[in-house]
Amino acid sequence: MIDAKVHVLVVDDEPDLCWAITQALRPLAYIVKSATSAAQALTYLSQHTYKVAFVDVKIQDMDGLKLASLIRQRSPATRIILISGFYYQEDSAIIEGLKNNLFTSFLAKPFNLAEVRSLAQQAVSFGEL
Repeated sequence: MIDAKVHVLVVDDEPDLCWAITQALRPLAYIVKSATSAAQALTYLSQHTYKVAFVDVKIQDMDGLKLASLIRQRSPATRIILISGFYYQEDSAIIEGLKNNLFTSFLAKPFNLAEVRSLAQQAVSFGEL
């Protein structure tokens, strides 16, 4: 289901990665806002509610796991998808984060655009009947 009112936040200090995720979500008609720092992401979060947030683990100004925790505190309904080229699905930090609902999904780099769309759609439809 395409919902033009779905807002998505993408946080990665690599502008090219933000652009790629934004382009991947374009066919879904989501409204995407990109942040290249945790500070910028937190500013955006204070201005708007996001249904989904893609958050990279390695951001220059803050650890992505810490940022995910702050997003969870400020916006408990936001579905967080953690992105990493550093961690893998089997790493204890990822297993614990998923188990404790710090984030809802994990996306390992390199990824393909179909994975991005699929995880976004799953996050958006989570909890809907």
